[in-house]
Amino acid sequence: MILRSERWLELRRYRALHEAGLSLSQIARETGLDRKQVRKYLAGEAASAPPQR
Repeated sequence: MILRSERWLELRRYRALHEAGLSLSQIARETGLDRKQVRKYLAGEAASAPPQR
């Protein structure tokens, strides 16, 4: 799945919340994504720019 730029920026913002103690389920509810997708994103390194098609 390729994320839109807006969604990518939103997920990047939630990385800080995860580090502050917010659970994957809570982040998934906030973003509307699946918990597994959130876990996959947070497990990888954050890119400095949104993915391109």
